[in-house]
Amino acid sequence: MQNKYIVWLVLGLGLFGLLVVSIYRLKNTPTAISDKDVVYGSVNLPETITQFAADGENGIVNIKPDKGIGQLPVGEYTTRLWRTEREDDQGNTWILTGQSFGDQSLFEVNDSNQIKLDIGEPIISTVDARKSGSIYSFNQIIKGRLDEHIELTRNGARPRAPKLNIKNKDGTYDRTFSFEYG
Repeated sequence: MQNKYIVWLVLGLGLFGLLVVSIYRLKNTPTAISDKDVVYGSVNLPETITQFAADGENGIVNIKPDKGIGQLPVGEYTTRLWRTEREDDQGNTWILTGQSFGDQSLFEVNDSNQIKLDIGEPIISTVDARKSGSIYSFNQIIKGRLDEHIELTRNGARPRAPKLNIKNKDGTYDRTFSFEYG
């Protein structure tokens, strides 16, 4: 008799679980929106940009601009990332990616005029030098024009770390060091 109640209890809990999952899926299923329901605006990007992503009120929008022109649904956005891809003479693929923007990345797209976004190259590489007691440390920093973080890859991996040459005015000290990642 007791086993019968346990079976009914388990069965009831299972059905209740199915009901909860069904209601959750129903409430969280995205509604399909056709292109005819969406109003687009034009974004003018540098022609070297091969991929662009922005965060908007409806989520992340990724585009691959054609000759520097891309289409985004009308609305307010923040720049998520930009990417430039090139191949060198030896067939290596180099990719620059800019991401982690600050407040300067806010922009609005409307259907009446094209917005121009000044992103992409040039990028700026600097060396930060610090002294603690008698020890010096150096750090390479690569930033974009909106102070975004820049990642550089060659064939999908980080290229060799750059070298730093330190030389005093009279040339009595001339030494080259290699940066290390990590």
